[in-house]
Amino acid sequence: MIRLPVFIALWIPMILMNTFPLLALLPFDRYLDWSLWTYFMPIGLVFLGAVMVPLLWRYKDTHYDDLPWWTRLWSNPEDWKGRGNMNTGSLPRWWVMKEGSSFKSFFRYHAIRNPANGVRSIELFDLTIDDPRKIRFRRSANFSGRRYDLSAIRLQGLKTVWHLTWVGWQAGFELIHIWNDKRHLNIKFGWRVEPSDKEFYAVNIGTQDASFASKILLRREG
Repeated sequence: MIRLPVFIALWIPMILMNTFPLLALLPFDRYLDWSLWTYFMPIGLVFLGAVMVPLLWRYKDTHYDDLPWWTRLWSNPEDWKGRGNMNTGSLPRWWVMKEGSSFKSFFRYHAIRNPANGVRSIELFDLTIDDPRKIRFRRSANFSGRRYDLSAIRLQGLKTVWHLTWVGWQAGFELIHIWNDKRHLNIKFGWRVEPSDKEFYAVNIGTQDASFASKILLRREG
């Protein structure tokens, strides 16, 4: 599992767009210009997490609502003590069963597997979808499924699908490539919003939040 290259890879098109303006194809130029700054913040948080997560170890048995403000960027909202998925040491149950609840396990989960996952708990960076007409996207034309679900991709006999979906300056990118019957590649960065959300939110009244994700799994099982 590798994390940092996801952020670095996203710099490349941004740099090219600003160096060679003729490469700009709307709406990508507008999206990149306005969202450039948002992608530098998680990079710094990933590096800083290597220092901050060990400090969070002393708060592993503290209720999420009682955590100091500076911990929120590295504490997973669902997994911490007092939240739905938490188990021993503010780790999800499935992770504890697999990796234990030691300091090493704690560090791997919060600093390596889910770096800067607490970004979504900061209101400024929270994506609230209140109008489905604001959702815009570009995607691989060969995929016709509602969600980017692995079973739907396999059922259609596809190898590679991707989408870039955004609401204003907040965007999410996902790429899935099928290696074989047992493994696939999954790259995901940004807010968890998909093209099908445009239709979903049109028939589901009310506002919805999209959380933040960052991962690159080279040979994920499934």
